[in-house]
Amino acid sequence: REVVRVRDMFSSEWARLCYYGFWFAPEMELVKNAINFASKDVRGSVDLKCYKGNVIVVGRSSDSRSLYSADLASMEIESGGATIDYDPSHAQGFIRINSTRLKAYNLLRGCPTQLNDK
Repeated sequence: REVVRVRDMFSSEWARLCYYGFWFAPEMELVKNAINFASKDVRGSVDLKCYKGNVIVVGRSSDSRSLYSADLASMEIESGGATIDYDPSHAQGFIRINSTRLKAYNLLRGCPTQLNDK
């Protein structure tokens, strides 16, 4: 969620730089590299239809590698999020709940996580 928020800030800056013709400016290089970094784990495809100056999304698909997990998102599933040491009672601690996304990110990248950091 946080990476998407920052990426969206860069997206509007990218549009501004394009509008003013700064395609080869150093600030554009910075923005393009930041957007590429934020998108490096994106997998999938989007089918578009172009018609009279409009672009219409007609289909989307993605592979199974995703940070989204139904058992982690649900407060109803017993032992949901066990793979990254998450329990709904962790919501009592701000730092602990924010570390959940970082653990999920590292798990996705194949990095070991410290699960016993209580």
